[in-house]
Amino acid sequence: MSAADQPSSGSIGAIWQQHSNDPDVAWRDPTSHTRVVNLTSGFDSASVFYFHQNIFTADGDLMLFSGKRGKDQGYFALSLRTGEIRQLTQQTGAHLVVLPHRRSAAFDRGDDIFLLNLDTGETRKIATVPHGRLEQGAGFGFTADESKLLFAYCDQLAEEHAALVKAKPVMEDPHLRRVDWVAAYEHMQRHNAIYSVDIDSGKVAVVFQDNDNNWLGHVQGSPTNPNQALFIHEGFVTVHIKNRLRLLDLKTAQVTMPRTGAALEAEGITHEFWDRDGESVWYDISSAGALAHLDLKTGVETRYSYGGEKVAGASYGGATVAPLDRSNNRSIHYAIGPGGKWAVGDGFQHTNPWLCIYRLDQRNPQTLEVPVVRICDFSGTYENPKAEYIEPNPHLTPDFHWIVLTVHLKGTANNVYAVEIPSQ
Repeated sequence: MSAADQPSSGSIGAIWQQHSNDPDVAWRDPTSHTRVVNLTSGFDSASVFYFHQNIFTADGDLMLFSGKRGKDQGYFALSLRTGEIRQLTQQTGAHLVVLPHRRSAAFDRGDDIFLLNLDTGETRKIATVPHGRLEQGAGFGFTADESKLLFAYCDQLAEEHAALVKAKPVMEDPHLRRVDWVAAYEHMQRHNAIYSVDIDSGKVAVVFQDNDNNWLGHVQGSPTNPNQALFIHEGFVTVHIKNRLRLLDLKTAQVTMPRTGAALEAEGITHEFWDRDGESVWYDISSAGALAHLDLKTGVETRYSYGGEKVAGASYGGATVAPLDRSNNRSIHYAIGPGGKWAVGDGFQHTNPWLCIYRLDQRNPQTLEVPVVRICDFSGTYENPKAEYIEPNPHLTPDFHWIVLTVHLKGTANNVYAVEIPSQ
């Protein structure tokens, strides 16, 4: 990393230093020697939100998390400048996302949507959605001008999932999830739509109606264009929906498929998210063992193979590539550093129990491989059968010096940890 990318201590560094004599709270990873600190030490449990759901204010001074501490539970704000934690609410909700410039967070409870002021703690209801739409929704996105929330509604999803779990209650493996019922999900009859919610007026509107029984999800507004969003035609990589990325024009409701070509249907992509420039998208191609960047203007896809055991040969983009075992260095969720020089990944269950840095700036143009640097041992999260399963969902602090995520690195309780990004 350049000098401009070098980490500074900041308040998280000060929190680490404050607890440096308590190895249960702050320590250096024994392999990488990078600093690790439990930001919610003293909480019974705490967590941050899905990897593409923003948790920071635009000024980079506040971070929101949910937690329980004795009799107190709700949403809490952590000052990234002073380390102070303030309790904002006595309850939580679902689908929370921070609107950075409004310095507020949107969340739902029942059929109601609320806006939480992160400075004052004031909570006000902004809209009521038709019954059941939020319960079976798929998280909030928001437009670049922060005027509207976006979410996808998937009819019958919650009821069908409950029925399937009841019919097959074999949950010995804590990582057993809905992927184990792929066939049943793919045959569901669904009434799907993408909704917008005007934050100031409370108006709820359908912006896209799907009539082909596709399962929609992961709606995310472009970070720069208030009239554009991405979503997915949800499908697991073992079934027929593989090239699932879609773009939605919020003015015209026109849907386009930015990845084109018959060959793309052979490779399932997952965990799509916007680049900060709003002109490109990132996603994982686990079947190819690669993190990929798609330029939406040119249609050019650049792959970054993340290493692993070599298997049979293949070709991509004119280069002969040895595909890789998808699990050895794979992660579930990613976050991209400034300028796309590096990425953070949160490991992959039993086969990659590490928080990793992927050096995208050191990509080999012949093999497409990038160095993978393991910076924090996640075995406490992925290998502890007594702990609740959690996906870490990494977030980069606004200064790009720390990774914030939900894990249980010590004991069995989920907490919010920060791991320093090492200098290179």
